[in-house]
Amino acid sequence: DNPGSVQVWCPKGMKRLPKDITELDVVLAEFEKIAADYKQRVDSNTCRKAIDGFCSGFKDQITDLITEVQKLKNVKRRNAKVITDIKKKRQRLLQVSEELMGTEQQLKQLQSEYAQLKERESSLRQATQFLIDLKELQQDCLDYREENPEEKVAYGTSSLPALLVESRRILGAEKHFKNINTRLEEALDVQRQKLSKKH
Repeated sequence: DNPGSVQVWCPKGMKRLPKDITELDVVLAEFEKIAADYKQRVDSNTCRKAIDGFCSGFKDQITDLITEVQKLKNVKRRNAKVITDIKKKRQRLLQVSEELMGTEQQLKQLQSEYAQLKERESSLRQATQFLIDLKELQQDCLDYREENPEEKVAYGTSSLPALLVESRRILGAEKHFKNINTRLEEALDVQRQKLSKKH
């Protein structure tokens, strides 16, 4: 009803927005007005039929053009949306790649630390086993001396008693080794958890 408004022709099954209006819509609307006015001023039925036939053919051509233009616009919109999605996914892919590279470096560092801790744990276990064996040897010697008190003890540089006397200093470190072993096992547990989370 507004003098400045334009009636938009919309193909069946196709959505059109106000921004989709083209010169073809204006031409079609004005042509239909002019044809209707002219038809009213014609008295001959033959002329009116001729006008209807011409108008119908002209409208078909214009609406075909409008449909093709609208399809092209829709394709461009879809392409623009696809391009935007591709850019977002590419950006996300780059972020994930950077995160993955950082994670791989952290994983290598954790694996290296884990290997060092395992090596230290193995050395500590060997030292602990040595202390246990040395303690058992000392107890065997003490038991032997209790059973044979009359036997004279010789203290040479390579004698067992001399070695046992020297071992007292080493055995004093047993508790220290146990504390280190406990801490080392805790550190290994932490490294195992970190490695398992990375995988």
